[in-house]
Amino acid sequence: MQLPDSPRFHVIEADRVRPRYGRLAMRPVYVYLPEAALQDQRRRFPVIYSQDGQNLWDDPHACYGHGGWYLNRIVDELTAAGEIEPVILVGIPNSTERYRDYMPRRTFADVLDHPYANFVVDVVKRYVDRHYPTKKARQHTAILGSSLGGLVALWMAHTLPETFGKAACLSGAFQLRDRAGQTFAGFLGGREYQKLTVYLDSGTVDDGVALTRKVAATYRALGWRDGVDLAHHVEAGAAHNERFWRDRVWRALSFLYGR
Repeated sequence: MQLPDSPRFHVIEADRVRPRYGRLAMRPVYVYLPEAALQDQRRRFPVIYSQDGQNLWDDPHACYGHGGWYLNRIVDELTAAGEIEPVILVGIPNSTERYRDYMPRRTFADVLDHPYANFVVDVVKRYVDRHYPTKKARQHTAILGSSLGGLVALWMAHTLPETFGKAACLSGAFQLRDRAGQTFAGFLGGREYQKLTVYLDSGTVDDGVALTRKVAATYRALGWRDGVDLAHHVEAGAAHNERFWRDRVWRALSFLYGR
């Protein structure tokens, strides 16, 4: 794995962010600061927490031959162009038990006893807020992911509203069901509107486009508004891999943190 060679890239060693609840493997956490953090040490920044954190960076050999997301470079380019405000990226790697880590234990309604959700909120976020120049409030805190990592991002944003005010889900694995047999669309349909900014997308090549459209329609029926607190994009010809997420993640960043 090739990590960014930059003084703005930090590795939080695994023993500094030990999981405190449930069966969850230890892992390091990666933090990428904006250039502005080096120029003004008093300034604070919004934060994006991302699943599959080892795959986010400018590593051409990562991710099954598709390369990494190049998220550090994309954020730098958008920031330099004035298209988004400077943000801190936090990458949380998956473990070898990725499915177990990310899926709800019983139902989508249960989050308080979920080891990964507890780890992100009670361990990772607390550590990052203590050691880096973050804006801590929910309106400045986003969670992002793709596939199953995108599904867990949306689920956590809805069930932990005091922590997250924004969520981005690329190619969400909306076909999956909790142990009660419910899909995320079913879980969402039973909820009410909440103040949460949501980005959704999918490709059209074996990428769950119909289910993503169903989720987007459910958001609209509950009161979310396109271009205000909901963005839904369909990328023609895009498949389910990092190459295509890399090509369009700028849309999520621009919607969540655009100037």
